[in-house]
Amino acid sequence: MKIRTGLSLAILVAGFFPSSAGAAPTEPAPATIRGACDVAFLITSTLHDVPGSARCLPFAAVLARAAAGRQVIPTVEVDVPVAGMDTRNTTRDGKMREMFLSERFPRIHAAAHDVDVERLRVETGKGREGVASIDLLLRIRDVERKVRATAGNLKESGERVTFDLEFPVSLGEFDLKPPSVLGIIRVGDKVSVKATFTLTVSRSP
Repeated sequence: MKIRTGLSLAILVAGFFPSSAGAAPTEPAPATIRGACDVAFLITSTLHDVPGSARCLPFAAVLARAAAGRQVIPTVEVDVPVAGMDTRNTTRDGKMREMFLSERFPRIHAAAHDVDVERLRVETGKGREGVASIDLLLRIRDVERKVRATAGNLKESGERVTFDLEFPVSLGEFDLKPPSVLGIIRVGDKVSVKATFTLTVSRSP
């Protein structure tokens, strides 16, 4: 669910534009970032924790250079269809969609703005445990909140980049009432989200 977050980390593609030692700075070639992500979420309840999965819609972003000269991604937006969120239980999934009012609000939306690519790449590159924080604007139904996410596990191969984005979501902060089963089994307020992103960078000739 917190997945929309993820997405901002597309900024990590800065790794595709290294500067040559001793060479004069040059403007990077225009680049388009195309991405996809798989989302795993964990719901707590008074009976047991419930894992779930979802997949975001394909998305695109542009790598640009800010006035100060740093590489940034002006805007990254990701959508996750509520209908595709799956906990392997039809009844439970139906209650989840009712909570989200999926007929009126069919998607969960996440966005990040003015993402500093260079900072994120340096911080995630600090060894195997390197992580970087990024602020996401997460919208569930008609409520939007800022969520702090953590990016890590960065891997690069050619023009392909993968990384993980993790963050917690409070249902109460989004005015969501956790569903219950038979009035006994109640869902907890906190949901843990982990999105695995795959990015492909294409440069204009």
